[in-house]
Amino acid sequence: MNGTAPSPVSNLVENIQPEIVGTATISPTGAFEAGSFQTFTLEYTAGYHGIDDSGSLKIVFRFAGDQTRPQMDDPKRPNYVTVKASNNAVLEARYDPKGNVRPWDRCLYIKVVHGFLEEGDKITIVFGDTSGGSPGMRLQTFCEDTFEFRVLVDPIATYTYVPVIEQPFIAIVPGPPAQWRAVTPTLRRPGETFALRLKAEDKWGNPTDKCDHTLNLECDGNVAGLPDTIKLAPGQFAAAADGLSVDAPGTYRFTLRGPDGEKLATSNPLRIAEAPAEGCIHYWGDLHGQSEETVGTNSARQYFEFGRDKAFLDVTSHQGNDFQITREFWDELNRLTAEFNEDGRFITLPGYEWSGNTNLGGDRNVYYTDESHGIYRSSHALIADRTDIESDRSTAAKLFETLSKMKEDVACFAHCGGRYADIKLAHDGSVERSVEIHSSWGTFEWILHDAFEMGYRVGLVSNSDGHKGRPGASYPGASLFGAVGGLTCLQMQELTRPAVFDCLRKRRHFGTTGNRMYIGLALDFEREGTIYHEDPNLGPAEGHPATRAL
Repeated sequence: MNGTAPSPVSNLVENIQPEIVGTATISPTGAFEAGSFQTFTLEYTAGYHGIDDSGSLKIVFRFAGDQTRPQMDDPKRPNYVTVKASNNAVLEARYDPKGNVRPWDRCLYIKVVHGFLEEGDKITIVFGDTSGGSPGMRLQTFCEDTFEFRVLVDPIATYTYVPVIEQPFIAIVPGPPAQWRAVTPTLRRPGETFALRLKAEDKWGNPTDKCDHTLNLECDGNVAGLPDTIKLAPGQFAAAADGLSVDAPGTYRFTLRGPDGEKLATSNPLRIAEAPAEGCIHYWGDLHGQSEETVGTNSARQYFEFGRDKAFLDVTSHQGNDFQITREFWDELNRLTAEFNEDGRFITLPGYEWSGNTNLGGDRNVYYTDESHGIYRSSHALIADRTDIESDRSTAAKLFETLSKMKEDVACFAHCGGRYADIKLAHDGSVERSVEIHSSWGTFEWILHDAFEMGYRVGLVSNSDGHKGRPGASYPGASLFGAVGGLTCLQMQELTRPAVFDCLRKRRHFGTTGNRMYIGLALDFEREGTIYHEDPNLGPAEGHPATRAL
C-alpha cells in the first residue's frame, strides 16, 4: 500500500489540469485500528500555478465519517491540527462540517491570507498533533480500505477547486475481539436444516479477523449435527456450523463458550414449529443502505459481501440517493444484484432511494422484481450527464403515477432520512406497501400514526439506512447516527425473489431495533371473513374466505 489513491472525480475547472495543481502525500501510511488515536502529517506540494494570495486548499472527508473533528484552538484536545507553509506565507484554517459538496462534506479549509506559494512550496498539515498534549486524531469507528484525506486546490483564488491526481489515503481495519455473536434462524420446521453462524466484533461493532479461538458450542436441546467445538482462525471474519436440524418442536438457544468455559454469547431464540402459520418461516433482511458511490462507505460490491458474509442476512437491497446514481452506476448496481442473488441462500433486490425534498414528498425506497426496470430520479442534483433528465419524477406523486403502471413489479417504503417522507402529501397504496419506523436515524412511529390517521393499510419495516458499509449489523459508533440499525423479519415459505415480493405486497413482515426476536401473530375469527391483500378501498380487489389471518 503506497498511501495514494486515484481520484475518480472529474475536473471542477476545465481549464486547470489536475496534473499541474500539485501533489499530496500522507505519513505514516498503512493500516490503522478503527477508533484508535493516531497522528498523520499531510504534505501538499504546490504545482505549476502555485497558490495565489487568497487562494486555498480544502482537505475533505466523507459525510459518514465519525472521526474527531479537526480543531485549531486547544493543543490538549483530540485532533489538534497545525498548519504551516514552507515559505512562511500566512495561512488561516477553519473546519466546516458542511463546507464542501456531498459526499465529501466535512472540510478543513486552509486559506493563504498573506503572501503566496510558488511551484514546489509546501503546506504541511499535522492531524492529531500531540506536541501540546493532544491524544491525537481519533479515527472513524468503522472499517474502510481507502480512507481518504481528499485534497482540493484553488490555485488562482477563484474559489473553484481541482482535486490532486493521487489522493492520500490510509486503511482502517478492525481491532481485537470485544464481543461475540451467535446467530440462528428464528423459525424453522422440524427436521429442516439450518446453520449456526458465529463472529467476533471489536469494541465498535466491526467484525474482526483478529481471532485465534477454539470455541465450545452448547444448546439447551438435542440438535443433530452440532459439533462440540468450532475454530475461528486469524484472517477469518466468521465461522458456521452447517447442516444442523432439530426434530422436537420448541424454543432453542445456543451458547458459545471460550476454552475456559466462559460464556461469550447466547444466540437469538430459534423456534421449531410443526405447522407454521400458512407454512411461512422467518428470513431476515436489511433492505436499506448505501455505499461509497453515493453517500456511504466502501464499494457496492463490499456492501453485498458484508450483508451476506458478515451480517448473515438473507435479503438485502442497495438504496443509493437517486440524484447521485449515474447511468453507469445504475448499470453496475443491476449487475451486482444479479450476481449476488442466489435462491435459498441470499436474495438481493434491485432498487434505489427516491430522494425528493420533504415538500415534494420526501424519501421513498423503490424495489424492483428484477433488473429490467429503469430509475426515476427526484433530480439530477449531483449528476453531470443530463441526457436522461426526462425520466426524472420531481414529486412523489409523479413517481407513484409512473410506478403504479408497473405495480406488480415494484414495491415502495416511506422512510425518514435526510428528507422526511410526508405520506399525507403523497401515497399510493398499490405500490407503497410499508413504512420504515426505525433506522440508524432513530425511531419514527409518527409515520405509522400518520398512516392510521389517513386510513392507509401499511406494513412495518425496520432497516439500517446505513452509510458505514455494514448492512445488517449497523452500529452508531461515535457519529450523529445515534441508533442501532434495524432489521426486518420476512415471513415466507422459501427464500426467492418472488417469495420476497409476495411477502412485501402482503405486508407479512415486522421490524426490530436490530435484534432477531421471534414474534408469531395470527388472528382467529369466530365467523368466516374475507382476506384482502389489496386494499378494497382502492378499487376492485380479490379476496378469499378465511377464519384465520397471518
